[in-house]
Amino acid sequence: MPKFFSVLFLVLFSFSAFAQETPTLIGKGEPGYLIPGDAVVLYDQTSGAGTNSLTSQNFETANDLYDNQGADDFVVPAPGWAIDLVENLGVYYNGTGPANSVNVFFYNNSGGLPGTLVEQRLNVVPSGGLATGSFVIPISPAVNLSPGTYWVSIQANLDFSVGGQYGWTEHLPVGFASAWQNPGGGFATPCATWGYRVATCAVVGTAGYDDYAFRLSGQIVPVELTSFTASADYGVVNLSWSTATETNNQGFHVERSNGGEFESITFVEGHGTTTQTQNYSFIDRDVNVGSYSYRLKQVDFGGTFEYSDVVEVDVPAPAVFALDQNYPNPFNPSTMISFRLAVDSKVSMTVFNVLGQEVASLLNGNIVAGSHQISFDASSLNSGVYMYRIEASGIDGTNFVDVKKMILTK
Repeated sequence: MPKFFSVLFLVLFSFSAFAQETPTLIGKGEPGYLIPGDAVVLYDQTSGAGTNSLTSQNFETANDLYDNQGADDFVVPAPGWAIDLVENLGVYYNGTGPANSVNVFFYNNSGGLPGTLVEQRLNVVPSGGLATGSFVIPISPAVNLSPGTYWVSIQANLDFSVGGQYGWTEHLPVGFASAWQNPGGGFATPCATWGYRVATCAVVGTAGYDDYAFRLSGQIVPVELTSFTASADYGVVNLSWSTATETNNQGFHVERSNGGEFESITFVEGHGTTTQTQNYSFIDRDVNVGSYSYRLKQVDFGGTFEYSDVVEVDVPAPAVFALDQNYPNPFNPSTMISFRLAVDSKVSMTVFNVLGQEVASLLNGNIVAGSHQISFDASSLNSGVYMYRIEASGIDGTNFVDVKKMILTK
């Protein structure tokens, strides 16, 4: 073992020789260090910090055998956590640093130790504290977590030969005891894989300070939207979206834009508070040919709202002219009549009784290409069989005529 790592080994197990005052958390209580937005403290484990710091460091390639990680657990109590800032207490020793960057890992809990990797952000340059070792680490994109127990690991990327070592400051026990691992086995501990830092790995620090000091900030997102898609057919746009969790969710305003301002076209009720996946859909009918943008405005019961990303879709022109059967049929007293125009056209639509007498004129004007609907109210007519007839003269010279039968039952 190289001589300088004999010193590192002693530092790891004999911290009383290198004891340092507890570092001050940079930015504690100072929102100027937070990522812009409405970030809030989600979890704070800093007030019970001890006086020693335990190594959690990714060394240069020549010393990969000594790469190691510390980790500590935390609980997400309710749906919607979005972590966009991680802060910790730490110091440099056997050198003055600074670290080149840091790695942040989030793991599921597995039997009281870190389990499968959930998210990682590698080679992140802290926005504060790089010189002192108490890091302010922006997490982008934010890490979204559903309720449960998780582990966070903060590891400094620091060359021993240049800056020495990095230690994550100890903390009084909260939840499970902190974990540690040295996959390369350079320190010859029992913890080539995750084990309890004190009880298993013998990386002790101060007696009774079995955890690490850290803080998580971000947002509590009322709804964790996992997908939002749009597809188009002739005159119709199909919207679908799913949520992984919902908190206090009143519902969604579906908003549409055709190149201008977004306008709400409908409201879809949410599921309040739930940790189960929810699927939603909405069909936007009678949409003209063109390009459209859609977004969701999620609103909670307190009036707070948040917009989704925008999805875009192109509505194609119908390939042919067509007149569809009215719906419902039979009807009382109103029904919908749909038709499709392959090109912009001059359109007339009239209704006749069985004697051939015109009883209503529904359309007479220029209509753009696409799929269209028109409502027919027959409140003033008697029960019976009626015919509706369309005549369309397209700008390309195409002429289209069709007649269909409908039944009014009162």
